[in-house]
Amino acid sequence: METSLEGDDPPPYVLVNDAEEIVQPVILLLVGHFIRAHTVDGTPLYELSRDIQASSTSEALLSQVSLERLIHNVRVSASGMPRVSHRSRHIFELKHLPPVISTGYPYCLDAMSRHSIGNLALKSASFPRSGFKIVKIQPEKQDGFPKGYRARRESLKEGEMLFDVVKKRGHYEWMHPDGNRIAVDDKTDDQHRLVVTAPVTRKTMDAMIGGWCLRIWRDSIKSKNEPQKART
Repeated sequence: METSLEGDDPPPYVLVNDAEEIVQPVILLLVGHFIRAHTVDGTPLYELSRDIQASSTSEALLSQVSLERLIHNVRVSASGMPRVSHRSRHIFELKHLPPVISTGYPYCLDAMSRHSIGNLALKSASFPRSGFKIVKIQPEKQDGFPKGYRARRESLKEGEMLFDVVKKRGHYEWMHPDGNRIAVDDKTDDQHRLVVTAPVTRKTMDAMIGGWCLRIWRDSIKSKNEPQKART
């Protein structure tokens, strides 16, 4: 389905969606299960399969969450009018693995697109630092099992770090491995916000959005578990 645009020129982020496209700094808001641009029209740029902040404890623990990028392509018709076509691309599955099958990375992102940066995981920072890292992960071959045996507990090997996320007074700073800050993640008036402060590639943006959602989901699960632990 296509929709015509009249009047103002379309925003620049809707023109192309290649993995290596450079995305300019932008402010993003998590609104329900949509991630929207902080603009007058609040264009939805990503969509989660459900609200990661409002899920019940049992739902959050037992299911995974899909993350899709919403693609808005602008074309000019024969009459010279700009037309917008909308589609989505499934980029990640957010997963929370229970301890019985967790491999040291209970919060993971499974890549669902060949254009993505790969499978990722959230790794908590070591004491005394406060924050976390988003790292690449891949299955690791295990030795010592009989031929043809497949262990239920998958082993994962940590790869390169994509983001070093440092917690500071009331916010997180997302750092590139080269030490440069590329985003600030905060919450004001119960509104989660990601302020991207430097140009990044599209696939890096997708990975950062996935990691941001994973962090919010993790904190939501933890906050729901705390009252239960207090009663036991």
